[in-house]
Amino acid sequence: MKTPIFNIHDLILVLTVAVCVLLVIFQWLLSKQKAVASQLLSGFFVCVGASGLCNLLLWNDYIGLQSDFSKILLSLGLATAVVGKSVCLYLYVVAITRANFALKVKDAFHLLNLGVVIGLIAIGGVDSDRLRFLANSHTEFSTQITNYLWHYLKFLPVVYAFAAALEIYRYKQQLKEFYSSLSLQGPYWLLLLTLGFAFNWLWSLIVHLLGQTVGINVADSFGIVDNYLTFLLVNALFVYSLLYAHQLLETQGKPKEKEVVTETEISPDAIARIRNTMEKHQLYLKQNLNIEDFAKQVGIHYREVSSIINKHFETNFFEFVNEYRVNKAKAMLLDPACSEMTILDILLESGFNSKSAFHRFFKRYTGMSAAEFRKQHPAGSLQNNAQDKSAN
Repeated sequence: MKTPIFNIHDLILVLTVAVCVLLVIFQWLLSKQKAVASQLLSGFFVCVGASGLCNLLLWNDYIGLQSDFSKILLSLGLATAVVGKSVCLYLYVVAITRANFALKVKDAFHLLNLGVVIGLIAIGGVDSDRLRFLANSHTEFSTQITNYLWHYLKFLPVVYAFAAALEIYRYKQQLKEFYSSLSLQGPYWLLLLTLGFAFNWLWSLIVHLLGQTVGINVADSFGIVDNYLTFLLVNALFVYSLLYAHQLLETQGKPKEKEVVTETEISPDAIARIRNTMEKHQLYLKQNLNIEDFAKQVGIHYREVSSIINKHFETNFFEFVNEYRVNKAKAMLLDPACSEMTILDILLESGFNSKSAFHRFFKRYTGMSAAEFRKQHPAGSLQNNAQDKSAN
């Protein structure tokens, strides 16, 4: 009976490579997102596939590389793929969460990571045999350099993945500065996927560090999980790119420091104009109101409006508008003329376009649900109480 070249764990790497090739093709054919984001995502899939292929060639004992050139090429290929997938994931997240994103010269600094790993490989002569710590291939110096290389390759993806997750968190906060109504489903799933990669690569780092103390065989048993998670996550990211990425709302870039209104520059007139415009024209009833449209009505630049809302009202535009909407909903719940309206009708009439957002804000500002509020304050009860007091 012949010994199989691939075991079941190797096959998941083969599948990952095959799927990554298909995902790149599908990305070119089906993608609806920005061109630069699509290119970065394709680059990510290419690097993940290349990383899987290099790991397969590196650790499979039945695929022997004979020439010194092929061994050093495998080492370079693995290092390049790891750097590539780290940088591409981060830049992809930045590309789909920033308006008018374009690759700039400063983004080339990410390639310094490639210079570091290539330098370590060159200095230590780190070929595939030395990456595996085969006893006959190492000197004391090369062992130390190889350890540095492995540490770098394991830490780097974790740092970039968590940096990408931080970008998404900031993006979610910026959305609340520009929009009064928004769906966070797209950013939520993007954050979840990015954290998935972060914790997957963190697991790989932990396994790598454990391998220094508990032994390679035990570490290998835990490390296999990394291959399965990677396979699942790359497929999930592709589905996300098709369903949600092109629907993400855009935010404007952060203003320069000199453009930001300081506390001393906020005039009472500007504060009054913001409050009066919102209340007089009832702009909060417009479901898709954004800060630029509102600022045009106020007659002040949107960045100044945003700064005043942040500093004087101590909130963001999202919260600022939705507090008005809750007050409108409360008034309607107390109005006898609205007693026959359902809560769904009231939330739509008060400017909300999401039941979840309405219930979340209503409970935050009143301490109870809209149904409980209506039950405790029957329509017309406050008006009747006021009339009784005036009669007495």
